[in-house]
Amino acid sequence: MKKIITPAVREEYERLCDVTGQPAVARLVMTFGYGSQRDMDVLNVDLCNEAAEAVLKLLQSNYPQFKTVEEENLFAACPLCGRGGSHCP
Repeated sequence: MKKIITPAVREEYERLCDVTGQPAVARLVMTFGYGSQRDMDVLNVDLCNEAAEAVLKLLQSNYPQFKTVEEENLFAACPLCGRGGSHCP
């Protein structure tokens, strides 16, 4: 027999821009590997449209080869862990 002690509550959340506090539309993740000056560090930043465009323009001004591409199924799998959805922090 299963007796529910505390009913489950579905958690809902909204991602907010780490710069402005507006709703986030983009995420920047940098993972530093072995041999880097920041070995095993991770930078995880949620960005609103304005901040994301500013970061993208800064990157492209220094590294013009960095181009965005349209992803057909953006949330099919996490590039970090391979699981589906947008569950990663």
